[in-house]
Parts: sequence; C-alpha cells; structure tokens
Amino acid sequence: MQALKLIFKGRLEFGNQRTYDVASRHWLTRLETCYKADILFKPEQVFMPEEFALVVPQQTLMNSEKHWRSTTALLDEVAQFAVAGHIRAWGVDNGRLLFDLTIEPASDKVAVAEYLRGRELVQQKGMEEEATVALSRAIEKFERHALAYERRGYVNYKLRNFNDALHDFTKSIAINPYNPEPYYGSGKVKTLKNDWEGALADFEQAVKRSLALEPLHWLARLRKGECLFRTKRFAEAAQEMRLFLQRNFNEDDPNFVRRRRATWFLGKALLELNDARAALDAFDKTLEIKAGREFLPDADGLLYRGIAKHQVGKPEFARDLEAAAQMGSEEAERLLAEWR
Repeated sequence: MQALKLIFKGRLEFGNQRTYDVASRHWLTRLETCYKADILFKPEQVFMPEEFALVVPQQTLMNSEKHWRSTTALLDEVAQFAVAGHIRAWGVDNGRLLFDLTIEPASDKVAVAEYLRGRELVQQKGMEEEATVALSRAIEKFERHALAYERRGYVNYKLRNFNDALHDFTKSIAINPYNPEPYYGSGKVKTLKNDWEGALADFEQAVKRSLALEPLHWLARLRKGECLFRTKRFAEAAQEMRLFLQRNFNEDDPNFVRRRRATWFLGKALLELNDARAALDAFDKTLEIKAGREFLPDADGLLYRGIAKHQVGKPEFARDLEAAAQMGSEEAERLLAEWR
C-alpha cells in the first residue's frame, strides 16, 4: 500500500471537564469497537486534560490513505463535542495535494453556531456589524474562543477600527499561539502604524506557523519581504521576493495577483543593492504581469523601470517616465525635469 505524506495541526476546545470526559471516552470507545489500529494518534498524545482540549501539534507522517480516512473521521466525530477550534489536515502524494480538510465543530451550541454565523457574515459586504455581534456572542459563551477573536479582529480591520483589531488579534495569539492567522492580521495593522519591526516579527511568526501548502504562508512571506525592505534589509528583502516568485501559484490563489507587486519590490531592493541591470529585468517582469494592477498600478512600474533604465544608461528611460507622468506620477514628472 502506497504511503502518503499526511500533515496535521490544530486544536479543539471542550470547555469543561464534563464535555472533555465525554469526548475522550468517545475516542476510546470508537477506537476499541471500530477503528482498532487505524488511528494515527494515541489518545495520550493528543488529549490534554489540564486544558480540556485535544491538541495536534504540527507534524508530518508517512502512512496510507486508509489511516488518513480513519483518523480524520474519528477527529471529526470528536470535534462535534468541542465548543471551539479546528484541525487542519492535508494528504500529499509526490508533491501533489490529494486532500485538504478542515475539521471543526458544527453543533447547535451557542458558541459554535454564533462563530459559524459570524464567520459567514464576514464574507458578506455590508454585514460587518452583524458579524461583530455574532462573534462577540461566541466569545461571551466561551471566552477562550481564539478563532472568534481572530475573525472579529479581521472585521475590525475592515471597519478601520485598528486598535480594536490589534486587541483581538493579540488576544487570539495569547489563547492559541500556534495559529498563523492572527499573527498575519496583527502584522497588517502594524504596517498601517508604520511599525515595521513589529510587523516583521508578526509576519515571521505567520510564516513559521503555516505550511507552504497554505496561501497564507506566501502572503506572509510577501509581507515579510516588504517589511525587510522598509527596514533597509535589502538583500534579505530580495531573497524573500525571489522565494515568493519561485512558487507556481494557481490563478485562484490570492497570491497569483500579487506577483506583480513582488517583482516590483524585488526590483526596488536590487536598485538599493546597486544592481540596476537585474532591477531592470524585475521591472520588465512587473509590467509584463497584467494581473494585480490593484496591488501595483502601471504608473509605479513605469516610474521605477524608467529609473533603472536611467541608471544603466538607456536613453529610452524618458518614455517610461513620460508615460508614468501622464498617469499622474508626480515623482516621474520631477525626475523628467531633473534628468533631461
């Protein structure tokens, strides 16, 4: 039987001793009567009685599809006793993603139902206030609801309540420091406050606590690279951008449209490193990539390609600067007047 790479990570919260005991007994009963030796985790490896939780530290195992299906099925059964949390699981065969699963409670418990309702409302335009109410109810029912704090932080970010967002992301991290999403959210807020060092630390944690299989991992890498650039660590910034650009993103991946911005930051870092020829190549690629203009307008690409052309002695730099100036770039207009 062919072995697959099976990856698990996550945490389920049961909230109290009674529910924890019911969940742990259910695991043992099902193990004895149904699953036998097909479960990848021993109960003592994952059940944490002092925390009333089931915790699966991030780990990679080599085993069969049968073991994958049995283990995820039992985790899903136990998850229905939980009041909060989730388990993420992936199955990979020779680099090809076969399975991508989120295991979470879906019961009628108030904390569960309100969290799921709030999470759904977050995705609906104009429903931010309703999402906040639902997520706050989930937190009232279970104060250690790390995921509800993270989602409420995201709503506050959308509403530009940045201090409230930072509070929620920080609270989520304090409850569950292994979840990458609140680090990413916290980092985004800190960039708006020009706290580049603080944001860099957050994005580093988001990268560390996520997998290359997850889009968030690469979003965090891109943001990390931008922070490195802002803190004048140009060689490290260029390395992060190269890592990002080496990844082959599908068109439905949120990182696909950010390749344009990544090539632009790579070019800017290379200019700072006095490698204008390599920077010019990066800016050429910026303008070749059509998707992602919302993250990097044509005017910015033309401006910096014009600067790179000027540095390598190409007289056609003026055409790029003229085009950027026509699009409203005051810097391009200034450089044209200075360099002509």
